[in-house]
Amino acid sequence: MSTFFADVVTDTWDPKTIGGGISHYAGVNHGTFLHIAHEEGLIRNTSIHAGIRAPLIRPKGDLRNDIRCGFEIVRARDIDRIGVSGVIEKLKSRIGDTNVYISVDIDVLDPAFAPATGTSEVGGWSTRELLSILDGLKGIKIIGGDIVEVAPIYDSAGEITVLAAAEIAHSLLTLMVQKPVQP
Repeated sequence: MSTFFADVVTDTWDPKTIGGGISHYAGVNHGTFLHIAHEEGLIRNTSIHAGIRAPLIRPKGDLRNDIRCGFEIVRARDIDRIGVSGVIEKLKSRIGDTNVYISVDIDVLDPAFAPATGTSEVGGWSTRELLSILDGLKGIKIIGGDIVEVAPIYDSAGEITVLAAAEIAHSLLTLMVQKPVQP
């Protein structure tokens, strides 16, 4: 299966680096799970990150490891150069005809659109941009998806993060209903 992972960070960090090499258990965390999934053969080398903009712990090492784990990267600011349609094209080209799991970390959105998360980083996508990207994925074989890191307690009075997450969930479900995956 391929993975389309929309997030502020790559989450393919080497557990020996981010977990401190103390124990296997200490190395399993929200920043290493895609690295572990790759090592266990659960994801294909046709996966992609999108919306990435956070500083890297080890810039060269993290990027090399991300490639080794089967990911390409679309940075958040790439949308300024290639537009929404360019991001969609890159995603579809990378995923191809494989089954794909879509994971959306709400912090892929700029804090102006989703303040209620644990890892806010300015310079993210707008809700409209992300929803347009998801709409553009019509026809791919989605086998599942999730939205993570929504922290309602930190949301604004208008609950804009929760509303964005609900709309993203609606988009993911719509994509899955439009093209059911056949066994």
